[in-house]
Amino acid sequence: MKKNIFSGILLGIAAFFVTFGVAEISFPESFLTFTDQDWLIDIWPKAYRYNIHVGVGAVIVACGFIIPAYFIAKDFATKALEMLCRFGIGGMFIFASIFKIQDPHQFATLVAQYQFFSALHLDFLNNFFALIYPQFEFWFGLAMIFTPFVRESAFAIFWMFISFIIALAWALANDLGITCGCFELEGAQDKAEAWTSLIRDLILIWPTLWLAFRKDRSIIGIWKKK
Repeated sequence: MKKNIFSGILLGIAAFFVTFGVAEISFPESFLTFTDQDWLIDIWPKAYRYNIHVGVGAVIVACGFIIPAYFIAKDFATKALEMLCRFGIGGMFIFASIFKIQDPHQFATLVAQYQFFSALHLDFLNNFFALIYPQFEFWFGLAMIFTPFVRESAFAIFWMFISFIIALAWALANDLGITCGCFELEGAQDKAEAWTSLIRDLILIWPTLWLAFRKDRSIIGIWKKK
């Protein structure tokens, strides 16, 4: 029991750093971030440009807590990590889908700015993609949290991450300076933001792949004795 408690504390700290890291990478102006603080920018005017470095650093620090937590209580840590990953990734995809479902026209405009389908002479897919993809994000995000079908949900989300990575790599290769469009629909931004989104997706794809190999069971079922 003591090992589980200690492992749980370490995982709680790790979860905080992962949340903080992802916020720094994806939401640099939210209440969870540090590099956008006025007092810090007054001291260091370029601080906000290093949010990606701080975010990746926070994720690395989180790994430093996860590893000992796992070796202290392997069974408990594995179950806790599965639960945290399902809530985190599933919740993120549900949140990401809301803006796109509410404004499919704007999302279609952002998709078109990637010029990916245009290069293939398949412009009609921009609207189709804008209508269908957010639904996939929403329903598979829900399934990840509220159904036992974690493997199927994670597998689908894994391939969505692959598509995001391909799209962002395409944008960077063609110097388009497009944001991911995952959490906002502002369209073309700074090229650095595409790198930020790409790094975030490259980080999050690994726990998603891990979930794809877990047993199908509900969140509650994770804690049931075999």
